[in-house]
Amino acid sequence: MILADVGNTHIHIYEEGRVLHLEPEDAIEAFGDRILYYICVDPEVRKKIVALTYWKDLESKIDLPGSYEGMGVDRRALCLSRDEGLFVDAGSALTVDRVVGGRYEGGMILPGLHAYRRALGEISEVLDREPDWSIECSSLPKGTARQLSYGIIAPIYHEILRLREGLTLYITGGDGRIVASWFDDTLYDETLVFQGMMKALVSVNG
Repeated sequence: MILADVGNTHIHIYEEGRVLHLEPEDAIEAFGDRILYYICVDPEVRKKIVALTYWKDLESKIDLPGSYEGMGVDRRALCLSRDEGLFVDAGSALTVDRVVGGRYEGGMILPGLHAYRRALGEISEVLDREPDWSIECSSLPKGTARQLSYGIIAPIYHEILRLREGLTLYITGGDGRIVASWFDDTLYDETLVFQGMMKALVSVNG
């Protein structure tokens, strides 16, 4: 079985336990004539793939109890991957979603880590620098570089801790390894969205 998560910048392909991160044109060229189940959050890319005979849209099958109209299908699939937990997808945007007893309770949407970095760089050349993603959040730092890093990381870190409340923390996404490094007890897995898609397929097919 081949699955595809069509994001805002790349098409992520899951095949035989491996994940490929491809430009849309490359993914369509390589997999356009193969049977594949996909979810899509990019309207422009969707226009290109709806014409592909062998690509099957799975969005209507991603049924997450408690979810709201307009919730991204990738977030719904991620939350379906486990019956309970706090789910973080650290990509171009950073989303945090809470599921308890198989039901979606709510979440939040933030700019992605590199969106924060770009925004600070646009304010001043002094702030246009790569953050130290490993900085500790236990005390206020000194120095521009360290304070810039703290300003990005600390609000995200502390809010995730607050929302977690004993739940297992599941993290995925292109910057997921960075976010996972801030916590001692977490599970990072780049296949979580695909696991949710597979769960939906099994449910539909019995």
